[in-house]
Amino acid sequence: MSVNDRIRDSYSALTESEKKIADYFLDHGEQLASYSAKQMAEVCHTSAPTIIRFARTLGYSGLSQLKVDLLVTKKEEIPDLTKELEQDEKPSDLIKATYSHRLGNLQRTEELIDEEVVSQSADILEKASCIYLIGIGGSGNVCMDLYHKLNRIGYRAIFNTDAHIQLASLAGIREGDAVIAISYSGETASVLESVKVAKEQGATVIGISHLGNTSLRALSDINFFLPVQEDSLRAGAIASRDASLMITDIVYLTLFSRHLDEHKETLMKTRKWTGRLS
Repeated sequence: MSVNDRIRDSYSALTESEKKIADYFLDHGEQLASYSAKQMAEVCHTSAPTIIRFARTLGYSGLSQLKVDLLVTKKEEIPDLTKELEQDEKPSDLIKATYSHRLGNLQRTEELIDEEVVSQSADILEKASCIYLIGIGGSGNVCMDLYHKLNRIGYRAIFNTDAHIQLASLAGIREGDAVIAISYSGETASVLESVKVAKEQGATVIGISHLGNTSLRALSDINFFLPVQEDSLRAGAIASRDASLMITDIVYLTLFSRHLDEHKETLMKTRKWTGRLS
């Protein structure tokens, strides 16, 4: 993960003084690679010890490790797919930008996925009597995709695109059931309300939101994190949708692989049934 990605993913948790340093690094990071801690402190209007603490806040062992990453940050920059599009953008440019953006976004997502959280999530879903999926808009599309996948291999999953019905569907939720709640911001009111109700009834909540101190993160029992996107135009939440799909696919495939033969048989059965409709 590049310095800029680390800064964006940690930004909401930084102090005000750290945010000022972060802003300077985002704008002038490449030129800072050759600076000493004292020189960095001067241009950022802070102290050398504060610069060193900032490096450690980002997860580096020290300033020297951060400076190495600064040297390669420019080379690793991912084209911004969700910039303000120009009138009549060339298809060839959009093809390249979309590919590069998605590749970079999925690489960042992979870096944020904790294998232990994947295993824990599979354990929770495997034992659950019922799995409730909570999300609206683009996150709701991800929920719908997982809803179909889970039901086709024999898991009882519940999802509705309407936020009010999502909340009402929790009338039968009980201890031992599981909830997967998806919200890029981690602050979607209807999602948070559904999660609170589920927690009150003893259900276990798996949260998916951007890396930071979000309300969904605080309410969830375990969490997956999405890369932070600071695009001025999210263009239908493309990046967060792709990252969320990657996470839910990994959890689904983990479940599938645990009972491979059984799930293959169930999947073939459901495909046969749905094939009667064509």
